[in-house]
Amino acid sequence: MTIQRTSLEDVDRDVLARAMAIQHWLIGEARFLDNPDDTVNGFVSRLIEAGVPLDRMTSAIPTLYAVRQGLGRNWTREGGIQVLEFPWGNDDLYEASPYFEAHRTRDWVIFRLDEIDDAAYGIVPELRAEGYTHYICVPVFFRDGTEGGLTFATRHPQGFSPSDLALLRAIEDSMAIVLDLNRVWILLHETLRMYVGEEPQARILSGQVRRGDIVPMRAAIIFADMRGFTALSSTMTAEGTVDLLNRYFDCVVPPVEEGGGEVLKYIGDGVLAIYGAGEDDAAACAKALSAAKAILERVEAERAETAEDRRFDIKIALHFGEVAYGNIGSGARLDYTVVGSGVNLASRLADLAGNLGHKLLVSADFAGHLPDCAFKNHGEHSLRGVATPQTVFEPDL
Repeated sequence: MTIQRTSLEDVDRDVLARAMAIQHWLIGEARFLDNPDDTVNGFVSRLIEAGVPLDRMTSAIPTLYAVRQGLGRNWTREGGIQVLEFPWGNDDLYEASPYFEAHRTRDWVIFRLDEIDDAAYGIVPELRAEGYTHYICVPVFFRDGTEGGLTFATRHPQGFSPSDLALLRAIEDSMAIVLDLNRVWILLHETLRMYVGEEPQARILSGQVRRGDIVPMRAAIIFADMRGFTALSSTMTAEGTVDLLNRYFDCVVPPVEEGGGEVLKYIGDGVLAIYGAGEDDAAACAKALSAAKAILERVEAERAETAEDRRFDIKIALHFGEVAYGNIGSGARLDYTVVGSGVNLASRLADLAGNLGHKLLVSADFAGHLPDCAFKNHGEHSLRGVATPQTVFEPDL
């Protein structure tokens, strides 16, 4: 079935004037709004001003994100905007929804609540219980072959009028364009954030994309490594190794991010993260130390709940120093990361922790920024690739 369209020439002059005003806003001002909530609020307010008795509107878009399949917003007259997240593996819910029918037929799904059975769609009982009288589901098809949509509902006793439906059909393409543009912007931010982290994605999208574009900065550096990963994984299937790494990263990454740090790199079973110092070196070090302690606690909890042959342990190093933060690589294949002697020192310090049988070691440069914390001095040690011997410390855990 082809998608039913209504051009602006097909509606009466009154509806035409209202539709053109909304269309002008959608393809003009709305395209430049940074916050999707502002777009939703602006759109529904203009529909209501145009006489559409709107009491509920939802949007749904597919995303490219590790922890959910889709994203949407639900606006109601009494409750405002609620962000919706659609988890992976929710196919049964989707197949019971009007969206599924609209995507299958490539046409609008429209029904009155007094003319439809509760079993028709999963949402019908909820709409009926909340007093809605008329419902519309508009499919939206994106250029990559994925599908989303918009829904509209009213509590007006007579439902949506023919002129309301004509107005919505007249601006259908404009609604789809704005939803598509918002989706592209969300995909761009979220996909980059998922693979390079919060601050790197912001720097990349602000224009820092050339090889050699770097920002010198002072940072607390965290380097975490799994103990005995090679031996442990050698007895596992590929799927078992992936599960092992994911359980390990679940112990390491959340504490870093919860404290405002940036996880920049997975290097096999190694994790490289930083806390940028800004104007406060000590605060960056304190956050890194707090994250390291939280990581150790998570690892201990994981070990207590895991069979002996699947347990892992960890070694962590903390250092403070200058790093270069930016793009390195060749041609058009770049990596956004931190480099510098401080990163190398942290990596070698983690190796030393493993060799000495310690879970957490810090450099003298790191410990010096936290004079009120208790550290045990473990003496000077030569680190591979580091010019001078380093005095290392173990914090009081």
